[in-house]
Amino acid sequence: MNVPTVVSLAKSEVERLTKYCSQKNYCSGEYVFKQGEQPNGCFYILEGRLVTQYFDQDVDADIDVESYGTGDLLGAMSLVSGETRAMSVVALEDTTVLFLSAEKLHSLAEMDELAHQEFFKVFNHSLMNRLKKSRPLHQQSALKQASIPAVDAQIELAKMAHEKFLSWSEDTVDEMIMQIAKSIYAQAQTLAELTHQESGMGVVEHKVLKIKLGSLDVADSLINKPGNGAIELEANGIERVSMPIGVVFGMIPITNPVETIVFKTLISLKSRNAIVISSHRKGRLVGERTVEIIQQVLKRFGAPENLVQTPELAANRKVTSAYMSHDDISMILATGGPSMVKSAYSSGTPAIGVGKGNAPVWICDDCDIESAVSKVINSKAFDNGVVCGSENNLILDQKVVDQFLLHAQSFGGIILTSSERELLLSKVFSEGRGLQPEFIGQSAADICDAVGIERDYAIKLILAEVQPYDFDSILLREKLAPILSFIKNVDDKMALDHAYEILELEGKGHTAIIHTNNQDRVRAFSAVVQVSRVLVSTAGTQGCIGADNGLNLSWTLGCGTMGGGSVSDNVSYQHLQNNKRIAY
Repeated sequence: MNVPTVVSLAKSEVERLTKYCSQKNYCSGEYVFKQGEQPNGCFYILEGRLVTQYFDQDVDADIDVESYGTGDLLGAMSLVSGETRAMSVVALEDTTVLFLSAEKLHSLAEMDELAHQEFFKVFNHSLMNRLKKSRPLHQQSALKQASIPAVDAQIELAKMAHEKFLSWSEDTVDEMIMQIAKSIYAQAQTLAELTHQESGMGVVEHKVLKIKLGSLDVADSLINKPGNGAIELEANGIERVSMPIGVVFGMIPITNPVETIVFKTLISLKSRNAIVISSHRKGRLVGERTVEIIQQVLKRFGAPENLVQTPELAANRKVTSAYMSHDDISMILATGGPSMVKSAYSSGTPAIGVGKGNAPVWICDDCDIESAVSKVINSKAFDNGVVCGSENNLILDQKVVDQFLLHAQSFGGIILTSSERELLLSKVFSEGRGLQPEFIGQSAADICDAVGIERDYAIKLILAEVQPYDFDSILLREKLAPILSFIKNVDDKMALDHAYEILELEGKGHTAIIHTNNQDRVRAFSAVVQVSRVLVSTAGTQGCIGADNGLNLSWTLGCGTMGGGSVSDNVSYQHLQNNKRIAY
């Protein structure tokens, strides 16, 4: 019987042992042995995969622990120690093993010493392989328990700065907030260019506009608002007093780095908190430059510069995790990808996270079509489509499809032919994973050049048709680029079905948009879409952040429990305060 060269043992080193083994086959789902049984032998995997399981009485369920494959030895530990099986072993797929019985093993010491030695070679190699495999897990566990001097020192400085800042008057804080905004506003061009240079995404002119909006307009929305220690009559006999929370850890996305830093800084200062800014690795330079400008203003006002800091250590998951789980971080403001937001919520520290966007947009047959086209195209093309609340999927009423698409072309949109659509799918999208990273934040013209699509006019936006109810299409997922899907809609029920199902695929909790003059349609749409923001006849990019409506002006958009978050608001400084209530 041939034994594969596995567990780093040469075949010749285990040849003798195989004479005492028998071959066994297990079907997928079949138990090899069960927890609590007396060991009857050990199992060397020739082909297939097995998984160890333990039964947890508290939850009344079998819990998978670790999978094993060709060359792994299972069941030997309890065989050598003489203890009952600590776990069960189940076949994950059809599996073939070599079985060495307990009786044969015990007799080997006397009847075949060389075969007995071979067994312990296999046993020791198996143990070494498991130890090597588990070493990163032990290191990760140790890291979570460890104290990291650079992190501890920085957070201690932030705590001290926060405590010194508590006594500042509201007028002085408002004045400092405005000066920070003005300083960033004055550097908007430079910061936009640095952002584009570092990230390779978006449009410099659009980034300038975002930075300007995210500085002075945000400051205007905060000044003269009640801040720390304000006493407000909440109800009859109830006074509410606001209090700061302490030190905030702000995680910054690469899509909107400068404006998100400024926003999180201003709302932290307004609520009398210190903040540590953690920029995306592709935006660290612009992040550090933005914080330097802010610290210069703090210094002019005599405020502790450590109120706003960036990590000294290079951005990586380990450093980020150390900040998120630190006892003296009071709140995490997480804006970024789903895995990062999920890690913030699982850190043990209170967190406000932002989910993915994938806004469905119902273009109703009663709306102003030219106005809707202008808003959709200019919104989705803005900064090459990287704003998470921008339009992603159009639901076009049949009566206005031709009119909408004709106007779209006059505004710089292109409607892909069937062959062009397949070209886009094959070269720009990864099957099952959405838009390929190198196309995120790139212009429609550059994307078309890359795949060989041409028009005789300047291309601002790409529109690709998806057949009704084709919810397997990757085009119905979030697209952080100037690319829109569209379906041709025959009635209101179909439109509502698609809006609902698109959000179920991706984007639930974030934003949905409807262009209509019919209030009944607005109500029906709002009832169906599971989002925190429903925008009516509004551009998504500007509307979701509250730039052209009554929503809080914000660069941190809560998606509620629908999107896996803790709040469904446009986040502002009030979310960084605790409230004390005095009841008479």
